[in-house]
Amino acid sequence: MEFGILGPLEVRADGHPVALGGARPRAVFAMLALHANQPVSAERLAVALWGEEAPPSAVKTVQVYVARLRKALGDPDLLVTTPAGYRLRVGPGELDAERFERHVADGRAALSAGHAEHAAVELRAALELWRGSPLAEVASTPFAPGEIARLEEQRLAALELRVEADLAAGRHAELVAELGQLTAQHPWRERLHGQLMLALYRSGRQADALEAYRHAREVLVDQLGIEPGAELHDLHEAVLAHDPSIAAPTPPPSLPGVRALPAPPNQTIGRAHELAAIGDRLRTGSVRLLTLTGPGGVGKTRLALETARGAEGTFADGARFVSLAAVQGPQEVPAAIVSALGIVVLSGESAEQAVERFLAAKQLLLVVDNCEHVLAAAPFIGSVLESCPGVIVLATSRESLALQAEARHPVPPLPVAGNGSPGGRPPPDGDAIALFAQRARAHDPEFELTHGNHAAVAEICRRVDGLPLAIELAAARCELLSPAEIAERLETALGALGAGARDAPARQRTLRATIDWSHELLTGDEQAAFARFAVFGGGATVDAAEAITGADLDTLDRLVAKSLLVRGRQPDGHTRLTMLETIRAYAGERFAAAPDAEAVGECHYRHFLALAQRHGTEQALWGTSHKEHLAQLDEEIDNLQGALAWAVGQGAEPALQLCAALGEYWLTRSRYALAVDWIDHALSLPGADAHPALRIRVLCVKAWSLWLLGRVAEQPAVMAQAEATARALAEPVLLSQVLQVRARQEAVVGRLDVAGPLAEEALHWAGIAGDDWAIAMAANARAMAAQGAAELRERVNRAASLLESAGNVYQLADLLAGATYGALWNGSDRDAREFVGRALPIAQELDNPFVWMLVRGNYAYAALLTGDIEAAREAFREELMLSREHVAVPFASEGLYGLAAVAAVRDDGERAARLFGAAIAHGEGPPEDPVDARLNTTFFEPARARYGNDEWNTALRHGATMSIDDATAYALDEPDG
Repeated sequence: MEFGILGPLEVRADGHPVALGGARPRAVFAMLALHANQPVSAERLAVALWGEEAPPSAVKTVQVYVARLRKALGDPDLLVTTPAGYRLRVGPGELDAERFERHVADGRAALSAGHAEHAAVELRAALELWRGSPLAEVASTPFAPGEIARLEEQRLAALELRVEADLAAGRHAELVAELGQLTAQHPWRERLHGQLMLALYRSGRQADALEAYRHAREVLVDQLGIEPGAELHDLHEAVLAHDPSIAAPTPPPSLPGVRALPAPPNQTIGRAHELAAIGDRLRTGSVRLLTLTGPGGVGKTRLALETARGAEGTFADGARFVSLAAVQGPQEVPAAIVSALGIVVLSGESAEQAVERFLAAKQLLLVVDNCEHVLAAAPFIGSVLESCPGVIVLATSRESLALQAEARHPVPPLPVAGNGSPGGRPPPDGDAIALFAQRARAHDPEFELTHGNHAAVAEICRRVDGLPLAIELAAARCELLSPAEIAERLETALGALGAGARDAPARQRTLRATIDWSHELLTGDEQAAFARFAVFGGGATVDAAEAITGADLDTLDRLVAKSLLVRGRQPDGHTRLTMLETIRAYAGERFAAAPDAEAVGECHYRHFLALAQRHGTEQALWGTSHKEHLAQLDEEIDNLQGALAWAVGQGAEPALQLCAALGEYWLTRSRYALAVDWIDHALSLPGADAHPALRIRVLCVKAWSLWLLGRVAEQPAVMAQAEATARALAEPVLLSQVLQVRARQEAVVGRLDVAGPLAEEALHWAGIAGDDWAIAMAANARAMAAQGAAELRERVNRAASLLESAGNVYQLADLLAGATYGALWNGSDRDAREFVGRALPIAQELDNPFVWMLVRGNYAYAALLTGDIEAAREAFREELMLSREHVAVPFASEGLYGLAAVAAVRDDGERAARLFGAAIAHGEGPPEDPVDARLNTTFFEPARARYGNDEWNTALRHGATMSIDDATAYALDEPDG
């Protein structure tokens, strides 16, 4: 059932509306819903409907109304009669007001914990539940005015809290206009006035912030006769003094690989009609997949991004952007989405499974750009739509995806004479002309659109059919030529349309001819650099462009000036040069025909092999500077993929070298399937057996990838190959590496008797090599194989010391997190608290959500079993909130289990049993290990005995039927007492 009071009164059964009757029966329902799951007497209902002067027959009339409601609801157990009155039974999540309060509570908790973005999402979800004025159709009933005022106050408070979350997230500039409207609508709410002042001040508008205070004071004094409160007065003083405490917050570091919608490089001209039409279709949910189609250069990507920016507020989880431009094959599409969305891939998952698991829990607009060269991946997009009901996909492609759910929106060129304007007349200062003028001013600041050159500009736009990219290329010549000269040269270049394929659509031939014309005007050095730049899959730094294309800085600058290269910024602030895909496709044809293409390809490979070898080592990715190394590899992933594609065409050695250099990066970024595919390809090449050291390294990576993909049965054979090759080679460091990998994998599945000797031998060979890193890794494996509390403590301390000395912070955090659970397993609670206390600051610095959830969960267990119930509760709640954000069910199950124990301590038997049932239902099975046994003995069995076996089992069964989302929401609604 669904019950709605935040707007017109509404009841739905299986999605179908239930007729509630006239005004008085609806008022009875409203009262019962406002007091859901609580008894309301007939006398109280009578007073609510008729007031204190209710007629004598009112109680009997109420009884009639209740009978009618019970019949309309269709389930006698929904509206029951108790000795204390009538009770409307409402399950978790069935009443919109309850869901509203839950979202607000979660948002407030997230904001208090410093998670502003998560808070904003929760609060938007709360406010979106409002469908209009509450209780409007029963507003004249005596009980209604007070309840309406209460609900409206809750809505406004939630709105103010959402604004606070947006301010904390750094969205001050976006809030100014909204807060201006809100303060006009609610002039007596001081908090809104203060938020407007803060938004203005943080947007660099101190004078406007002070004026907002003056206006607020004027309203309060004139209309209420009171001075502003202390909070507003203090904020005014802080604005005057430029107090650092009210400065804009420093944005928190984003998760690796997570990108917001890309910012436009310049103003978007025109497209108002298309933006409105596409935006309406996305906001109303009338389509699940909308593909913007059209030729290269027509502006599909820009239109998609501008639409997404306007529509993202409609979606609880916003809008995200995935570019497939540099993806080389359809099999890489899921991994590209994983990277773009920062999805945490769980053990045993493929990229496809991770995408569907993550998106199934989201309400999100997903922009998927440049699909035309990976159309074979379209069925995967279709499967995402089927399994993820809250996701809408906005795709761009030169041709449709041909899926059943697909709707298409052809993107037209900008209107010019002859391509769609009424009567063939160019619109005055039309969009195409405005675009030319804007781009011309970027190249020549003195350019002005005048009566004298207007006709020539209009002719240029007409000749290139209003294609935005072609207009920009032509405008780039304004630094050298006048509009009349450009028009004259275009007439020669485009007149015969001879540059493109004769059977290509006219606009595609026009665009190609425009690029041809631009290319012909380049010098020889510029043409060579232009063609060679096509080797870069995802753009390049200036240094890389110089090194690989052989161009000097002036040549690259001229290509930027002529709009054949685009200048942008990397996250680290360095310049990055890219090509629009249409331009790169043209350059690629020139590059393929160039006599030096092979030499440039090898130069590209050598450059990015060196980059991978520098940034992709264990020492780089597991050390204190891991973020910088990961950022370098993330930025160049498309070039690294391109270098791999070149390498496998050359032979085994170059392919194995780059696979070995990228192995740890693939594992760190959860690209397990990709690693297996590339490694298998490299190992299948002739001559692969001639490079045993490289084989050992890539086989270890493959073994871990198979393990983490859940293909455990295939893993032993791969490790056997690696061990046999390592023993034959007898290179101590490599042999130690193979043995410690085997030891760790045996320890994970509990075969400590096998893991121990392997770890000892790994430590032996590392010692012979005298390699500190290898010694630390072997000691880590040896600690994992420890048996008993004393041995665990000794080995962990030894390994931790070695890992810390080697600078291996990632494995140090992993070791201490695992040791925490191991100590609890052995009953050594003191050691557990010590280990996790050391792990927490290290994990916090790592900025890895998977590691943080692991450490926080084990911290919570340690706190729980040592009697620190409040600390355990806070940690389990944080783990649960993070697991919801990252859709990580194993961690969610752990959080539910932990909060069930907290409820048991608080003697809340029903909550404990429900959460216990939900944890088991969504976990890997009933508790079996010693830690679970301790929890069962210490918390759950006593709670079951106190609550009653039958009642416990009933509540447990109820919990087991809850979805993971409902169970999580229920758990996070836990009382503070």
